[in-house]
Amino acid sequence: MITIEKTKYPMTDEQVRRKLFWLLQRLSSYTLWQRKRDTWAYFTQQYEQALKTWPEEITKGFYSKGIIRAYEVLRLYEEGLSELAVGNRQVWQRQTGAFHQLFRPVSLIRTYFYYPCHNERGGQEEAYPPEIEILNKLKIAAEFKGDNLLYPPHDNVCNIFDAEYLLNPENYRHHFRTLPYPVFPKDLPPVPESCDIIIKTDDPVPCDGIWEPVKIQYNHKLLVIKTDISGFKNLGPYNYFIRGMHAPRQDYYDVLIESDTEMVIPDDPIRYRDVHWRLVWEDTRYCDGIIPDESEYFLDDASGKRITCPSGEPCPHSGHWATIAGGHQQFIDIQAGQLMPEATKYQSNIYADEFHLPAIWSLLHRDDGGSVYIKLVDS
Repeated sequence: MITIEKTKYPMTDEQVRRKLFWLLQRLSSYTLWQRKRDTWAYFTQQYEQALKTWPEEITKGFYSKGIIRAYEVLRLYEEGLSELAVGNRQVWQRQTGAFHQLFRPVSLIRTYFYYPCHNERGGQEEAYPPEIEILNKLKIAAEFKGDNLLYPPHDNVCNIFDAEYLLNPENYRHHFRTLPYPVFPKDLPPVPESCDIIIKTDDPVPCDGIWEPVKIQYNHKLLVIKTDISGFKNLGPYNYFIRGMHAPRQDYYDVLIESDTEMVIPDDPIRYRDVHWRLVWEDTRYCDGIIPDESEYFLDDASGKRITCPSGEPCPHSGHWATIAGGHQQFIDIQAGQLMPEATKYQSNIYADEFHLPAIWSLLHRDDGGSVYIKLVDS
């Protein structure tokens, strides 16, 4: 038997529910996947430039098919984004979805990125040299913890076992890389009241959205005859499902004894059960061809933290800049001293004339390697 601490992120806590709900909306948003695409495009550009200009004694250590895989990833991002922009979330479907197909080439690049620092199985076992690490950080910038949780599970077991997986900052830190912990809005909105759509394990999922595992509670007549539903008991964290997949089983701990803070479990504690899933929120975003303002998902880019520059002003630092003006995120590479451009307004009609408007651009990466944050630059 083993004694472990109870989760510090129980679904009975209202803030835990709100944070997990917000995170799943963020992970499934067009803006996050567009950002993944754009940061990957910048990595690919710099990767190709390195292969062309760096000495052969350095470049021979790279994965030989890396740049080919990098462009394959970029192609899949383009295909997936065009579909997601009109509300087609089948881009996450296993095998056939463009975003799911990203997994293989991205994994190959990650596993064999720079051979001298990897073991025979592909695992990184030592830090990259400084110039390689600069490229590696550009690659890591396209990763968001939990972005794989949108794919239907391959083993018919739900993707999220404990809300702690996404909410504990420690889970964002790894031996050779750290992913940014999301910045939550100060006032998270409440989770919507659940609707009456309920399915059970192995049922086809009728719509895209966020689902909650529940135990159905009934009213009883004469104490034993079930009549109508009286309520629902939460059985675990929300999961994101796409239409057409089959509702999965749930994994859980086989708890032998528990207290307020600890629980005793057997040496082999994981068990599986069929459960009911209740729809919490149907994801209908983008079905009308409109990408809403989703800037709240990236509050770390708020004005006053990163270096910013408005349209028409001289660029203060050469590098990679972004703006969310115009209803979608846009990126530019620009040299210091050049005038910052206006943004292009998003229009669902791809044949419409371009419309430009003033924008505030935020610095994402400096060519000189300096800080992109005001407080560090001014200190």
